[in-house]
Amino acid sequence: MTAQEDLAIVIPVWNLPEDLAFLLNQIADMKVFSEVIVADDGSDLDCNPISLGFSEERLGARLVYMRSDRQRGAGHARNIAFQSVTAEHTLFFDADDHLSEDFPLILRQHVAADALDFTIFRHNDTRIEAAEGRKGTFASEEAWWDEALGGANRKLLSLQERATLSPISAYPWNKIYRSAFLRDNQISCSETPVHNDIRLHWLSFLYAERVQATRRIGAVHVIGDRDHHLTTRRGVDRLCLGNIIAELTDQIRRSPGNQILMQRYILFVDNVCRWNLRQVDNHLLPQFTKMAVNTYLGFLPEEFRLYAYREPSRAAAIVELLLNEGV
Repeated sequence: MTAQEDLAIVIPVWNLPEDLAFLLNQIADMKVFSEVIVADDGSDLDCNPISLGFSEERLGARLVYMRSDRQRGAGHARNIAFQSVTAEHTLFFDADDHLSEDFPLILRQHVAADALDFTIFRHNDTRIEAAEGRKGTFASEEAWWDEALGGANRKLLSLQERATLSPISAYPWNKIYRSAFLRDNQISCSETPVHNDIRLHWLSFLYAERVQATRRIGAVHVIGDRDHHLTTRRGVDRLCLGNIIAELTDQIRRSPGNQILMQRYILFVDNVCRWNLRQVDNHLLPQFTKMAVNTYLGFLPEEFRLYAYREPSRAAAIVELLLNEGV
């Protein structure tokens, strides 16, 4: 690790000591982190890195462990952990995901580019690898990477290219941030039961001026049968999505040059609303459908017209839903 590679890794954890130990082993082996901040979200199991055998000497980094008195969610854990970050750069990472072998190179390219707000990198989704035998993520998101980067493997993105990439899944762990960028723009996670990373993702794209993208895979997103995974959450806690979307809609609307980003934001909102409607328990569908309808109605007519111009079939499907609901 060089003096410039001053990177903190922020790790929320809840009842995953074995997964956390695997990630901490990777951190110890890579030796590219200057700070390791572990925020225990009120685990029943011992997730203290010291108990797991990881000292500052072994990690090669300053170690901070904090524990909430009760489970408050990953968003709260990330927010309180970030308050302890002193490093110039920050990576938010989930305890059960893995760093890839290319991550150290991605970090070197990030710091070499000078004063980036963030670098976004591709990831490998274990569902895709199992189903399709390839590394990467969903075909639609790979297409956005191709559209944004063209023939380049890495580039500084224009406003249009940033907008192109913005609707990808709002994961917190596919970006290396400049810590001061997050603080200066008061960017944080929402402290909600689910979807707490949507706010971090979209405010980053909204306020960033210098964004680098690289096709290199920096993380492995490990999906399995875990109670904490979003795909297993089918209850009313998903209703928090409506308030998250409303807050971000207002912030994007009030920002200069918002039209180009708003088009892509509506696409993201439509994707996440429809995904949620497929996930919830059947008896909750009326509540979630009402939430989705109110979300769509929250966009101004001129915003929706611009979206319809770019995505006519998707816009027609939204109108059909609204008509079916008697709007």
